[in-house]
Amino acid sequence: MKLTTLKPRLQTAGGRLAVLQPIRPNTVQRKRGWAGVQDRERIRKRDCGLCQECLRQGLTSVGSDVDHKIPLWKGGSDDDDNKELLCITHHKEKSAREAKDRARG
Repeated sequence: MKLTTLKPRLQTAGGRLAVLQPIRPNTVQRKRGWAGVQDRERIRKRDCGLCQECLRQGLTSVGSDVDHKIPLWKGGSDDDDNKELLCITHHKEKSAREAKDRARG
């Protein structure tokens, strides 16, 4: 059996830098690094540090994770209006549901 090689996803840019090509070309790439840190801090301030799902249920708890309401892989944007602050419990529950949806295709 002959082994086949996979095409590399890294390309050199001018010899020194490498650029990662998106796995799914039609999806939005999330902000990373300093831009991502600034976005998360802005959302935490906007949502007053509270879990938005808890507030919808009439509860009050501290939010910890900034999450996309509509996931990027499902066509959501990386804009502030598609982000909200969630507590650890609600973020884990939502992430588990989305992982199941994504696995189904």
